[in-house]
Amino acid sequence: MEAGKYIVAIELGTSKIVGIVGVKNEDGRLNILATEKEDSAGCIKRGCIFNVEDTASKIQKIIKKLENRLSLKITKVYVGVGGQSVHSISHSVFRQLAEDTPITDMIINSLHAESRSFPVANAEIMDVIPNEYTIDNHLETQPKGTYASEIEAHLQLVVGRPSIKKNINRCIVERLKLPIAGYIMSVHADAAALLDDEEKSLGCALINFGAGTTTLSIYKDNFLRYVVTIPFGGRNITQDISSLNILMSEAERLKLAFGCAINNGEEPKGIGIEGIDSSKINYQELCRVTEARIEEIVANIVEQIKESGYKDQLSAGIILTGGASLLKELPELLARETKMSVQRGNLQKGITFSGHQEGGLTAYSQAIGLLLLGEENCVEKPITPKTEPTVEEPEKPENKEISDEKKKKEHEKKPKKSWNIFGAIEKMTDKVISSTENFLTDEEDANPPRKKN
Repeated sequence: MEAGKYIVAIELGTSKIVGIVGVKNEDGRLNILATEKEDSAGCIKRGCIFNVEDTASKIQKIIKKLENRLSLKITKVYVGVGGQSVHSISHSVFRQLAEDTPITDMIINSLHAESRSFPVANAEIMDVIPNEYTIDNHLETQPKGTYASEIEAHLQLVVGRPSIKKNINRCIVERLKLPIAGYIMSVHADAAALLDDEEKSLGCALINFGAGTTTLSIYKDNFLRYVVTIPFGGRNITQDISSLNILMSEAERLKLAFGCAINNGEEPKGIGIEGIDSSKINYQELCRVTEARIEEIVANIVEQIKESGYKDQLSAGIILTGGASLLKELPELLARETKMSVQRGNLQKGITFSGHQEGGLTAYSQAIGLLLLGEENCVEKPITPKTEPTVEEPEKPENKEISDEKKKKEHEKKPKKSWNIFGAIEKMTDKVISSTENFLTDEEDANPPRKKN
């Protein structure tokens, strides 16, 4: 076993469920040991579980594969939380204090706890994200240790449908009997894997283009300021292409191979696209449906950036992640529509991979972020049998009968001498001579010498 904590995480996506195991060392460096995935089509829609039994079965397969690959027993997992209904709302909690009251962790935590009781229609509060605090009309980011007569906490409440966590719990805890080490918001996982402190400080928009949803999160001055989930993603593009009389599997292949966010009018050579009835599919028609859907998604993103109130404060621009972000010309389309710099996200330094590179793809960044934010060891180390020291018992006195019996057994166990032909002849000769001597002696005894007259 390597030194460090073994973290295990499950990412629940619309197109795939990902299981990942990594070792996090004391210095914060992360080594990815293994990833496994299962197709989630038919059991997860727009990031939310709707078929509990099928999802539980797929997660169980992933867990078994990871355990077999690493020869470990997984005892708990971290789970990413996201989905169509997840978004943030701004909220403030005010409290009047006695004059010159020292601001402590207890006061700050009580403000956060109070915010969790804020009523939200048809949703539950999944996370409370502190921003700044107003201390006697002064804005502070670290209020602990100051003195004030009043304090106001400015927070972002991340909310979503209650069924999101309930169905996760039904799959993993109730069906698989596997404890959940913690729920981690997917937007936090993306940021942990892809954003550095400078980007979050300058201000940036992180966009995760998934299969079923597109999630926008905005950072400024190192705080998460805005979160919204747009209910469209890469699978909507695939469905639009399949409307051209193409199977979904073939439509997905065509999207990846020829789909483009900006149609420049140039048709690649050597492309033969046939529909279900062998009818030819026009390449320009393919581009038209792809472009129409991605422009709709981008228009929603632009509108949400304006809605956040931070459009002109994002100096670090836009960072892209997610499998659907690999669509050709997508960065160029976003740059044109937002007038901002756009780049595809890169993983943070200090992340390594053991024997495979699949985790390095952008599509796995969220799963990697879950590992970075996990803190508890999630595996049971194999038990190494201990070697017990040999203790010699003192010799006990033996009685004569036992001693004679022991000697007899030891005598029987003694190895017999090896047979030698010359030794055998010598023994036979000795026997003959001995027998002759005995015979002559016996004759003399039987016939004693007669006395002479």
